[in-house]
Amino acid sequence: MGIRLLLLLFILTLSDLSAQTVSDSLNLQASHIRQIIITGNKRTKEAIVRRELTFTEGDTLPSYVLEEASARSRQNLINTGLFNFAEITFFRGQGLETVVHIDLTERWYLWPSPIFEISDRNFNEWLVRKDFSRTNYGLVVRQENLSGNDDILQAQGIFGYTNRFGLAYSRPFINKRMDLGLTVGFAYSKQAETSYNTTGNKLDFIRLDDTPARTERTAFVRLVRRKGLYQYFTTTADYRRTDVNDTVIRLNPTYLWRDETRQQYFGLTWSYRFDNRDYQPYALEGRVFEIEVNKTGIGLFKNEPNLLMISAGLRVYGQFAKRWYAAAAIKGRLTQQESSPFTNRKALGYGGDYIRGYDLYVINGQNLVLLRSAVRYNLLRRRVYQLPYLNSNKFKKIPITIHITGFLDAGKVDDPLAGARNPLSNSWQYGTGISLDLISYYDVVMRVEAAVNRQGERGLFLRFGAPF
Repeated sequence: MGIRLLLLLFILTLSDLSAQTVSDSLNLQASHIRQIIITGNKRTKEAIVRRELTFTEGDTLPSYVLEEASARSRQNLINTGLFNFAEITFFRGQGLETVVHIDLTERWYLWPSPIFEISDRNFNEWLVRKDFSRTNYGLVVRQENLSGNDDILQAQGIFGYTNRFGLAYSRPFINKRMDLGLTVGFAYSKQAETSYNTTGNKLDFIRLDDTPARTERTAFVRLVRRKGLYQYFTTTADYRRTDVNDTVIRLNPTYLWRDETRQQYFGLTWSYRFDNRDYQPYALEGRVFEIEVNKTGIGLFKNEPNLLMISAGLRVYGQFAKRWYAAAAIKGRLTQQESSPFTNRKALGYGGDYIRGYDLYVINGQNLVLLRSAVRYNLLRRRVYQLPYLNSNKFKKIPITIHITGFLDAGKVDDPLAGARNPLSNSWQYGTGISLDLISYYDVVMRVEAAVNRQGERGLFLRFGAPF
């Protein structure tokens, strides 16, 4: 870092450069980028940093274009998840000559994390039971930026409600063109308790004390081609084997497939994503378009499922007044075969697909439509607080932003198989309310939601992560 800064000062002396910030660059008619100097990247390779820039050495840009390019480049660098802070400064010399200085504050990359987590779909469902036997504990070791190439190695050993072991490695670029990435992984898990059906849009569980109710083995290989800065083409091949106790099959003969206690298959998934959000963990501007085609079962195993699923979604974010933002999203899914096994009919209430206000419910089925909307007010603009007595740049500065959000969600799931005993299926459901959203460093997003659903049920819910 010291050598690079001395080089920068030497260039300033030779060229009689005058330092100025991004906002000062509005006074420049044009800028020829003579050199890009990067500091603060103690582990991260320069090629990884330069891959995220929307300008390069040798470019000649109008001042307003360079300002916009630097703002977008800074957002791209933050979205890699490698840096807590990224500052871009211009130094103007004689004529059009300009030097760009990128100063980075890297994150902490090694996370040996003791785990104590709930096993339910979300924290609010667990609060209903308050059953500490439905928790997991163990250790996850995650080494981010392992070789300085934004690669990740993660190992986990989890015990308790679910015993789970896994290993995965991901590297975003494996070729010289830096447009092809690879992820590989495998996992093994077993549970004494598992959900086997739904009644009244709530999961039915069975627990076996002397033998696992469900055991699962998975492995996958994923290739991601990144075109430019914002387009991703992904191909995934995966193997999954699920074994359940015969008691589960007696309770629900369609749990797997044709009264079988074992389901195994190879699957293929192809997806495309365009993503130019300003800040991916909690976007205020930009858009995301996604489309995915998933084939479950390719005819290699006996009685394997034969399902074709197509899903697509669009999310749009923007600012419409000072400190006011709006967001909207739509997602749809079509499934070719209606008579799919229970384990392959998950729809709303799992992962990121849910209607706010329905935290205690699931809506299973084949086809779905999900609509979301939000209006946000920036209650506390981004502030950076300095922690005393800490020397590490990775932790001593804490950014905090707070938004108040009003939201309205709607969704519908078609379920011709089990809709008769699940009244939320086959009809439109709505949820609305208000939330207080806190955003901090290391992509922490915490939300407290007050919501009401179509049935008039009200609740206060705690969530982590952005809603969409």
